[in-house]
Amino acid sequence: WYQRRVRGSDLIAKIPDFWLNTFMNHPQIAALLDETDEEVLRYMTQLSVEETEDIRSGYKIIFEFKTKNHPQIAALLDETDEEVLRYMTQLSVEETEDIRSGYKIIFEFKTNPFFENKQLVKEFTMSESGEMGTSETKIN
Repeated sequence: WYQRRVRGSDLIAKIPDFWLNTFMNHPQIAALLDETDEEVLRYMTQLSVEETEDIRSGYKIIFEFKTKNHPQIAALLDETDEEVLRYMTQLSVEETEDIRSGYKIIFEFKTNPFFENKQLVKEFTMSESGEMGTSETKIN
């Protein structure tokens, strides 16, 4: 099974704009996307879904992108950022029970010379009054 999955990923990577076309041809998902989303999806290389330990908690969805060639992302990154990103092993998003109240973006890293943390988390919350708040992991 794993070999078929890897081979399938390799084949998908060779199809131009595979993920963009996949999402844009899905009636419910396409209705949620705008031109900016379409541009970002051109750089998507892989999507994987993992069950959490407690199935009632939902799933972990992992999106992978070619960041270096993405014009908006590349404009934000300097050489140090690119070097740090080489140590990133996973990026995932965890939604709260009620997605309207917030979510977390979790960055996971292997041992690196830039910081001690194995995981950095940026959390976005929205109060009942509609005010957005954020918190993040302290970098050691």
